[in-house]
This record gives sequence, structure tokens and C-alpha cells, in this order.
Amino acid sequence: MTFKKFKQFVNYKIDLDKIHRSNDDAYALQVILKLFPEYTYLPFTPFSLNPYTIIHILNDILLNNRKQIVEFGSGISTIVIAQFIKTNKLKTKILSIDNNKDWQSIISQEVEKYNCGMNLTLLHAELEENTRDNYIIDQNKYWYNNEIVETTINSIENIDLVIVDGPSTGTSAYARYPSFFSVQNKLASSYCIFLDDIKRNGERKIIEKWNKTIQGNLQYEKMYATITVGQKFSTKPLSH
Repeated sequence: MTFKKFKQFVNYKIDLDKIHRSNDDAYALQVILKLFPEYTYLPFTPFSLNPYTIIHILNDILLNNRKQIVEFGSGISTIVIAQFIKTNKLKTKILSIDNNKDWQSIISQEVEKYNCGMNLTLLHAELEENTRDNYIIDQNKYWYNNEIVETTINSIENIDLVIVDGPSTGTSAYARYPSFFSVQNKLASSYCIFLDDIKRNGERKIIEKWNKTIQGNLQYEKMYATITVGQKFSTKPLSH
């Protein structure tokens, strides 16, 4: 095979992967919108979790009976999960942490619009310089305010689902590294961690280092990765 043909083959594979991903997200978005009133518009942005990722999370909540979620990085996923819990009359609770107060205010307004915030706690915590050695990898200097986050997390028990889509990697490629260690001592015996943006080298290094400690079942998807411990059921959604 000549280099030109090899390059064409690689580009074809990339294009095909994008088509499959678009199809998966289109299907997932239809599923998500059925949770909401007709003509609902959800403001997805380039920073949002993909719809397919979100329905994988919803599957995990329902099939593995998750009770306590901690989410780093509030967003569309927060609204959808809160509405999913309400629609299915679940007792699952969510703690969603973000450093952007204005953005979190928008999320709060959307949650109020659908009256689905009964089991949701939105926690605002600014990014501050790290003071914990085990939170630091390759000079990631900033993390959510330790005092605020630790006090809140220490007040809850048996965290069985962790969603990591924040903070922004604008400060460091490894900005999300501390998230596992923030919840480590409060994890249930069976849990799942979702880490978004796994195509980036920083996120790949983060989840590999986490799993050296966890020794769980690490699975890479197209846009995210999961680590599961004690999972009873496969929760990956139908793919087209």
C-alpha cells in the first residue's frame, strides 16, 4: 500500500467514525428529549457531554441503582439527570460542583423551569491553588476550593457514580486529576466513574493513573472512558 492510499484509508476511517458518532448522538438526543415537554430546547455547547455519553450515564443510574452522584462540572447533563430522576421517581441524589457562578445560575434556572431540582445540590466553588500533594500531577496548580468541596463531600456517604467534566483544562491539561481523590474516601463498594474528553492525552494519563489505584474495569469509548468497580450490569447504550 502506498503512503497516499494509506492516508486515504486513515481519513476514510476517521470520517466513518465521525458518522457513527453523529448517528449515536442523534439517537441519544431523541431519547433525552422524550424526558421533557414537547418542543423543549436544551442548549448544548461544545463543552457539553455528548448525548450518547449522557444516556450511558442514565443507563448506569437506572440499571445499577445508583443513589449518590457527584458531578464535577455542571451542565446540560445536570439538567437531564435531574429530570430523569424526577420522571422515573428515583431517590438518587446529585451534588454538582462548578467554579463558574454565572453558568451555574443558568443551569439552576433551567432546572427550576422543569421543576426537577428536588434531589439536586448545585455547589459553587472557585478554583484555588492546590494545597494537597496527592492532587498534583505535572504542575496542575488549581482545583476547586478545598474547604468548600471537602466539607460538602464529607457530609455524604456511599458515592456510587462520579461524573468528571470539569474544571476546564485551561489552567492545566491535568486540571481534573484531583477529582477521584476528592471523593475516594466516600466511595461505595460498587461505583462507576465517567471521565469525558478521553481523546485528549491529559485525560488518558489521568484515568490510567487513577486506575493504578482503583484496579477497576477501565473501558475506553469514543469520547469518554469509564472505570467500574463491582458493577452488576453492562450499561453501554445501543449503538447504531
